[in-house]
Amino acid sequence: MNIGQLIKLERQRQNMKQEYLASGICVPSYLSRIENGLVIPSEDIQQHLLKRLNVPLDALNNDGDEAKLSYFKSLFKSVINSRDKQKAKSLYQDVHIYIEEHPFEPNRLTLLVMETRLMLMLPEYSSEVQSNVSILEEFKKEMNTEQLFYLSTIQGILAYLNNNFRESSEIFTQIFTLIKSYRMEDWEMAELYYISSLSFLSEARFIISIDYVKAALSYFNQEILIERSIECLIILGIAQKSTGVLHEAVTTFEKAKEISSKLESSKFNRKIEHNLGASHSLLKNHDQALIHFQNSLNESSNSEDNLITIVNILKEYHKISDSQNAITWLRKGYDLLEHLPDKNRDFFANHLAVYQAVLLDNSDFLNIFKNALKYFESKQEYKYCSVYSFVLAKKLAEYKQYKQATIYYDLGFNYHLKQLKITSWEELV
Repeated sequence: MNIGQLIKLERQRQNMKQEYLASGICVPSYLSRIENGLVIPSEDIQQHLLKRLNVPLDALNNDGDEAKLSYFKSLFKSVINSRDKQKAKSLYQDVHIYIEEHPFEPNRLTLLVMETRLMLMLPEYSSEVQSNVSILEEFKKEMNTEQLFYLSTIQGILAYLNNNFRESSEIFTQIFTLIKSYRMEDWEMAELYYISSLSFLSEARFIISIDYVKAALSYFNQEILIERSIECLIILGIAQKSTGVLHEAVTTFEKAKEISSKLESSKFNRKIEHNLGASHSLLKNHDQALIHFQNSLNESSNSEDNLITIVNILKEYHKISDSQNAITWLRKGYDLLEHLPDKNRDFFANHLAVYQAVLLDNSDFLNIFKNALKYFESKQEYKYCSVYSFVLAKKLAEYKQYKQATIYYDLGFNYHLKQLKITSWEELV
């Protein structure tokens, strides 16, 4: 990076306007030309700009500390592989201090993408991530393939965290194209495969998710990164369950459970038990499903996690026409609903309201279903819209309201097409 780019990068890091930096030194348009590499500033102007930025004058003579960068990269690999938040925070602080003390370090962009990637692992810095990303985007033309790889990875993760799954998948697809002619290290590829598998899983692209998570799993198994292997097995099992290979999904979750039992931590138990319950439910092994759902409840004290499982238990009892137990779990769901924060309450309240209308034969069932459909449509949860439209249509037909039933059967089919992202009938052929 040339002197102008380094000045621009440091100015932006300090959140300083061009007008303020240029004031009394040069006109802002001239500073803009310096920052864009169109002119080389005189030594006098350089010194005044550095002083305004509170940068030592000898910073320009910094040749870079390759040993320090190599040390940071080694720790970075360990942090990403282990997902250890304590190590991530310690490394983030070390990198951040080094950047502040060496503002014109030639490896500044590499250090900045490393710092930003670490911030993504630390919730307390989440509000600052976008500021770093905005700065980095200004320097994309100056980046090498490795730096572009990390910047794009950060952008893909941000899109995923914001539930923009299609955008996230597109970014990760572009990353694989970007690095096609560049040899990334095995641990970097494993992390890319892992994150990409999550993104594609969320977009219901299960086959590619399975391929990617198997590639990540192979590396984590080889390196004996047990927790990362369990994470991969859970993703693999969910993708298998979603594609209908249910016996394989059960085998995968049982394997994850076996490995998890050897850990001192029980952090994966709830998720594994819940997914075993869901898999057995689809296999119509209702007794097994209920056992695993109950095990899942026993493993968690989180109200939202427990409410997810309670709704599944309620569904299971309803499927086997055990209305008494279904109503019992419906009431448990409503009791737990009060402990949820407002932002999450509506999602579960609408699910429970639908089951209450079905189980207790509520006379206002039509408005209850309409409100639920309106809510889930607003959240683009078309799967629930489709299912509850069909349930409503069936209930209307039972009351001999055939015209209304036809409307909701049609609506349910349209929601199903939206869920599949189908826009024309030709795509069905």
